[in-house]
Amino acid sequence: MASGKNLHLEHLEDEIINKGSQGGREVIKVLEEMGKFLSGAGSGTTVTTKWDGAPAVVCGTDPADDRFFVGTKSVFAKTQPKICKSEADVDKIYDGELANKLKASYRYLSKCNIKGVLQGDLMFTGDQKNMRLEGESMITFKPNTILYAASTDSDLGREIQSARLGIVFHTKYTGPSLPEMTSSFDVKESDFTSIRETWIQRATFRDLGGVATMTASERNKYDASVRRAEGSLKQASSTLNLIQSGKKTLAMDTEFKKFFNNYVKAGQNVPSVEKAFKDYINHIMNEYEKAIGKLKSEAGRQKKQITMAETLNIIDKNARGFKMVIAAYMNIQACKNILVSKMKRVSTMRLFAKRGEEFVATTPEGFVAITGRIATKLVDRLEFSNLNFQSGKPGS
Repeated sequence: MASGKNLHLEHLEDEIINKGSQGGREVIKVLEEMGKFLSGAGSGTTVTTKWDGAPAVVCGTDPADDRFFVGTKSVFAKTQPKICKSEADVDKIYDGELANKLKASYRYLSKCNIKGVLQGDLMFTGDQKNMRLEGESMITFKPNTILYAASTDSDLGREIQSARLGIVFHTKYTGPSLPEMTSSFDVKESDFTSIRETWIQRATFRDLGGVATMTASERNKYDASVRRAEGSLKQASSTLNLIQSGKKTLAMDTEFKKFFNNYVKAGQNVPSVEKAFKDYINHIMNEYEKAIGKLKSEAGRQKKQITMAETLNIIDKNARGFKMVIAAYMNIQACKNILVSKMKRVSTMRLFAKRGEEFVATTPEGFVAITGRIATKLVDRLEFSNLNFQSGKPGS
């Protein structure tokens, strides 16, 4: 169970920047449980596959009047929630393509006997296309960055071809009223009924044929990687706590996330610890210099220069700790990439991404690991997040 609304998930490795040493302990717990999950050893972790759909649709029964509704995540707003209980309501609140998609969602999902309130990624609303990919006839849909495809000769392809709406449910909400609801990822088959016009999936990860299961040798290598991450986190813990600012502008933690994202945007792995440490110092200086250049008063510029000097002094005095933060970040990414490389072998559909004028085969967007009350993203950032940055979307 995850409390609150399912509004934003963080990358696993970013949690040490977000939460300091506490985030480090949570990350190790997730990595340990994921090792069990992919070894068939029993785990308290649930995994869902991220689907690249849009928009996010929330639908179900409003506890206030027991009427069916659709909407976006704004249905949970405490003031002026946008809740649509008819297609006419959609037209009053929304316009354009979003209105068309929400009207289709109301038209078909209102017939699907949805229990409670569910959230899903909308995949298509009758806009599927027939394409020839890799020499094969495919039925396809592309709600966002990824093109999903299935052979027109397959049962799956025929289901998609005949459906008027496709959605993947990943979150369930419970509570006495919409503003008070809390979320979980425990969507069950019994929470909805598919009708002929719909193609409805759950995001729950299923290891079809055991292709994602770790061998004993793979598990040993993975466990060694987790221990390396744990060791570097212990050495980084005091520095991780030192940089916590609550996301203040130009603060060291805020800039660490921007700094690591810059590598993703450039399609590069984080280099050696020493090189990354020098890059981070240069990043801090550049960001401060940009901020100073925007100030009109000399007093304001001098004050910002003093803050920059103080920040650089802290980094210099704690150089080893900052290097260990970078090492821990890299070690966590290494563990995560082992997990993702195993799980992305499992896919019920063929996936493609546009490179120039061509579509080339790709893999699922990523996964969400839910361990206790902790939910984090496991994404191959060099592949999928880089695609998002190139397309103008924020890193996913």
